[in-house]
Amino acid sequence: MQFSTLYARVESLANVTNQRALIKDAIQMGLYRATAVDLPYLMTDGFITTIAPYTTGTANVTNGSTAVSGTTTVWTALMVGRKIRFGSDTAWYRIASRSGDTAIVLESAYQGTTNTAATYEIYKDEYKLPADMDVYKVMRQIQNGVALTDIENTAFDMALPIPTASGDPGYSILAGTKLDTYATGTVSITVNLSALTGSGTSWTTVEGLGKGSKITIGVYVYTVKSVDSDTAITIYETAVATVSAGTYSISLDNYIVQFEPYPDAARNIYFKYQRLPFLLVGDVDVPDLPDQWHHILISAGLIWAWETKDKEESKIYEAIFGKQVQEMWRRVGHISVTRCYPKASQDDLIRVRALQGLRLPANYGYPMRYR
Repeated sequence: MQFSTLYARVESLANVTNQRALIKDAIQMGLYRATAVDLPYLMTDGFITTIAPYTTGTANVTNGSTAVSGTTTVWTALMVGRKIRFGSDTAWYRIASRSGDTAIVLESAYQGTTNTAATYEIYKDEYKLPADMDVYKVMRQIQNGVALTDIENTAFDMALPIPTASGDPGYSILAGTKLDTYATGTVSITVNLSALTGSGTSWTTVEGLGKGSKITIGVYVYTVKSVDSDTAITIYETAVATVSAGTYSISLDNYIVQFEPYPDAARNIYFKYQRLPFLLVGDVDVPDLPDQWHHILISAGLIWAWETKDKEESKIYEAIFGKQVQEMWRRVGHISVTRCYPKASQDDLIRVRALQGLRLPANYGYPMRYR
């Protein structure tokens, strides 16, 4: 059923005429509730290509300073946000900004010994996951077929607060989120249309930009449906106003996965994840549920349609909706919430890294929902 059919059915059954916005929101919330378990049809694939460390030239670092200059270096804008280590220091620093091929600034002051020609390594151990990710599943290296072991974030920080080696990643850690923005170039869009056109943009190269990302144009916030090229994006909504060569901002607050050891070369890592259901925005949009279960969203809408008229009737539909969702989960066959990663590898981590008595939690190895 199309979105317009769903909310019209709710309005008819509840005999309401002035609650459409509320009913639409209720149907969307019902869709999220109905997909709140692992459902096979929402599972999809993702890929990450890791980046090799950069070590060309030498670095001039001064104790207590955030400024770093290079000799025969080619430090690029893409290196901002990555980590850097100097010489044999175990401490790492994050690059805050770059003003040229030989000039970067650290987020925190260098605490080591002043060195005018230090060897260094700029590396990337954190990668953005898809914007539409709901539940993160197994990761596997394509080159060797080995599954990475997922480590709970706090346990990892306790065990290995300072990564000390690069190599073939064996462990993955969900490292929270990090808000970045992209606002290069300008954007144009016509009222009542969903196609964005960029000028001076490189949207396909932006890490983490994809379905589910938020883009702000003026005072309006839209949701990305697809990134079609460096200069073309399709949004779920239709534009509220025409904009010609206007400023914009894309919010990139995706979840981040961290690898240990940090990658020493370009490697392809495959992973599975459950995506969020597609948004219901336009009248012709179809719910991201198997066809035979679209009707449960009518019950979700009726919960709120009756809320302001008859709370007891609303409770009845709440119960109906709950039973329908449970039946859908049983019939569709949601994936059992069992361990997704090889638990034996936690012992490998303890043994290989000689963690001096630190232990991972007893329930380590079991998946968590992250949204």
